[in-house]
Amino acid sequence: MIHLDWATLGAVVLGAGVLVASRTAQRHERPGVIPFALLVILLAGLSAVIALGRSGLVLIQLGAGKDLLLIGGYGFASLLWVGFVFEYTGRGPVLTPRRWGGIVFLGGLLVASTTVTWGQQTGRFEFALLGQLSYLTTFVLQVAVFSFGLLGVVLIGRSTITYDDLARGSAASLVVAGIGITLLPLSIRYGRQLPGTSMYSVVLWQLLAVAGALAWTAIGTDAFERGAGAGHLARETALDAMSVPVVVVDRADRLLDVNRAAVETFSVDRTQLRDESLTDVIDVPEEPPGGQAISLRTTAGRREFIVEQSEITDTDGETLGRAYRFRDVTERETSEQRIQVLNRVVRHNLRNDLDAIRGFAEPIRNDAFPADEATQYYGRIETIATGLVDLANAVARSERILTEPRLERERCDLVEIAERAVDRSSDADITLEASADVEIRSDPDAVRIVLAELIDNAVTHASQEPQSVTIRVDPTTAGGRIEVRDDGPGIPSEERAVLVDGEETPIKHGSGIGLWLVYWTVTRLGGELSFEEREPHGSIVVVDFPDFGSASTHGSTDA
Repeated sequence: MIHLDWATLGAVVLGAGVLVASRTAQRHERPGVIPFALLVILLAGLSAVIALGRSGLVLIQLGAGKDLLLIGGYGFASLLWVGFVFEYTGRGPVLTPRRWGGIVFLGGLLVASTTVTWGQQTGRFEFALLGQLSYLTTFVLQVAVFSFGLLGVVLIGRSTITYDDLARGSAASLVVAGIGITLLPLSIRYGRQLPGTSMYSVVLWQLLAVAGALAWTAIGTDAFERGAGAGHLARETALDAMSVPVVVVDRADRLLDVNRAAVETFSVDRTQLRDESLTDVIDVPEEPPGGQAISLRTTAGRREFIVEQSEITDTDGETLGRAYRFRDVTERETSEQRIQVLNRVVRHNLRNDLDAIRGFAEPIRNDAFPADEATQYYGRIETIATGLVDLANAVARSERILTEPRLERERCDLVEIAERAVDRSSDADITLEASADVEIRSDPDAVRIVLAELIDNAVTHASQEPQSVTIRVDPTTAGGRIEVRDDGPGIPSEERAVLVDGEETPIKHGSGIGLWLVYWTVTRLGGELSFEEREPHGSIVVVDFPDFGSASTHGSTDA
């Protein structure tokens, strides 16, 4: 017998569902719109199937197969519901395409397991051990999906009451919809005890109530105009608008949130936040020194940061976590160092050398020396003047390195650069050791300056004639390494301490500008400079250059 009222109801529900979904999908840029639209279509489709089955107009028999369809539909509805809540409220994990694939897989697994269980129960199929196991897997999967649905309801309530992120009207309709979806398997289970096909009427009206609540949310409220952004999402937007990296952790130091600047600076994967701690992604000490700059590895190499830490507490004053703000002070530190070094150059090196030139020049002017002795003084004056010219050139090179808005990122063959540096140094015995080709993307001119200064320093301090220097080039996981070894007395510990501490004082300072130029250039390139002692005597200067063509160093090198 054909019941046109049921058929009309099924057609109206399906059409209304498609209309609401299509209207909602027009705001596809809003969080949660797509899973919401799919959820509306799914619920309208399930309602239409039941209504058309009751009408007799379509050959759809109500029975065990329909139960299976309802359970499968419920599984996907519950997963779409929690996915919508995650996206809409901004709470829970970020739903990447991979995670959406996992949600679809879980829904498909529930349908497959339920099918096996249904076949085993009805005797239509015989699955032996698989059939026995399906009872357990179906139960576990249904509990998991039920929990997901309940989690969505809790998150909506928490966003409304605790954080005041949602308007009460739209939140109430979403809670009604969520409860209706979550309790659907109970209606199916206990509705089977009703006579005839009454169970399908109960389920149908429950589906219609859920669909109606969702339709009211989409059309009767400003849920997708206002969004959930008045609270939590607005705070996220403000966080992303900050130009400095910000990281939020819980009491166990697990990552809770990072802003866009932190993602770009420290290469943090937002999809893996809850799987990592702060120290997994940033080599920051557990208790950062207040007001003191520390060196941290970034996508642009090593940079200097002042880390500001603040406690996050609830209304009762209980600590919930901490927020870290990373302020890049590399330029400030370098600028202060330049002022200190140039002050020392003017006050010490330049004044002493000019005093020496004057001391040699005055006796010559007064004819106080015989010609052969005057020639020696001429030689001393020339040596000092040449040193001053070299000093001026070093200052000019440091100016270029430190004032360029952006260093180049070109193909940079470290072995080739080292070979050319060796060829230009004809007054020393320089050995080049290279285990393999080492190519990185960096600024070739800056790398040449670093190597030239290191070779000049090594040759100057070599202890034997001819001067013996060894250059070694090796690849590293992050880029390339150059070592310059000499057999001289070694770099004085006070000069190394000045570079390590990053500052000069009237009492503690270097003797030249060459190593400072190396330090500044390496810092600008995002590299690391270190010193080792060579046995039995001598020094080893190690420079690690990052490769800005690799995936781990994709940030800016601006400094």
